[in-house]
Amino acid sequence: MSYPIPSDEKARLEALYELKLLDTPSEPVFDRITRLAARLLSVPGVTITLIDAKRQWFKSRVGLDVLETPRDIAFCAYPVAESAPLVVEDACLDSRFAQNPLVAKPNGVRFYAGIPLKTTKGLVLGTLCTIDTKPRKLSKSDFSTLQDLADIVTEEIQLRERLNREKKQKEASQEALIKLHHSLEQQIEQRTHELKLVIETAYDAYVSVDANDCVLDWNLAATTMFGWSREQALGKPISQLILPDGLPCEAEKGPVTHLAHRSDGSRLPVEIRFKSLSFHSRQWRSLFIHDISERQQLERLRDQQAREDVLTKLANRRALDERLPDAMARVRRSQKPLAVLFMDLDSFKQVNDNYGHAVGDELLREIAKRLTASARETDFVVRWAGDEFVLLLEGVALDAIKPIAQKLIHTIEQPLLIGKAVLTVSTSIGVAVYTPGADETAQELLKRADVAMYEAKRAGKAQVCIS
Repeated sequence: MSYPIPSDEKARLEALYELKLLDTPSEPVFDRITRLAARLLSVPGVTITLIDAKRQWFKSRVGLDVLETPRDIAFCAYPVAESAPLVVEDACLDSRFAQNPLVAKPNGVRFYAGIPLKTTKGLVLGTLCTIDTKPRKLSKSDFSTLQDLADIVTEEIQLRERLNREKKQKEASQEALIKLHHSLEQQIEQRTHELKLVIETAYDAYVSVDANDCVLDWNLAATTMFGWSREQALGKPISQLILPDGLPCEAEKGPVTHLAHRSDGSRLPVEIRFKSLSFHSRQWRSLFIHDISERQQLERLRDQQAREDVLTKLANRRALDERLPDAMARVRRSQKPLAVLFMDLDSFKQVNDNYGHAVGDELLREIAKRLTASARETDFVVRWAGDEFVLLLEGVALDAIKPIAQKLIHTIEQPLLIGKAVLTVSTSIGVAVYTPGADETAQELLKRADVAMYEAKRAGKAQVCIS
């Protein structure tokens, strides 16, 4: 079968290969998007697809048992070529896909919706797509949800682009400076002017110090980075300017992360490396200092996103997996019990069916706010999945657990006005109590709370069951 090829195919493939995402292991940052899309849009299949030269490869997938397929049968080849979303309500009625083997096979693809994933330069690397074995229509609300999720994937891709670009700039800058300093050892007198020019225009701060660590040279980037002019810095000990504890000795072997001081008293995270040099009995050290504040900020943001639920901004399941074992360890030290409350909203599906997923999403955000407002500072609120939430209560008295759970039920039952709709939902709560000396893993404790929640539902909903 034939397939469309973008006019910028060569540049697109170069960007794809430079990103180094193809044929890599699964990652939580992508997998949580496909799982969330499958739940929010109620589709059996979701993929984050990258279009290679001859194939489509799935970085993340839900509902598919293959890692790749040929490009000539890929629905995703079309939104990549056209750089625009594609929605196919019934593939059997679309001349482009009616004879496609993915459609013709039993229980084949009938519905498809794909959103392009673009680089910072607008090159389309692939799609976030949903598929179904039955024809269906995509509502405006569902399309908006799919677009929002695709934007999150795009932001992650573009974040990695920026990190790769920064790394290359840093390596290129350091390589150029080190090469010049090797030449300096052999012909320092002849190359002084050229070296000064390169140092002054370098991206990183360059500082040269003598055997007593007093400043011999200070470039423009150092002035921009730390606030002292060249005239102010020359002759001053470096400990008086930016490194109160002196040079970190290990920085001669490789880059060392450090907190440097600015002239205004603020601190700046930097990466330092230096080289000791000597010429005609004269000894000095050349420092290369790189500002890593933006990189650390990007890393913190990515780490936060990996542990935060996209919709409600609560902690997600990964965050709970990290927090719960620590909470159980504190129980063993403090000898105070821990309660795990597993909550599932009653009749939430009816809200989605009657008012749409956008209203359902707003309801989930409101529930998250109410749970957060009701929790103590030491409690931990988590969106587990869909309309399920988990609350960790540390150091709580056993006889206070049920009243707390019943108060939560009452809080959630309060009516919520969204647009012209007045919504009322309840919740069923299962409680598992972990006491000092209990022989139980974190997963077993969560499972016990989950089972108790289903017991509460069977007891008539809006109930509390403690196991």
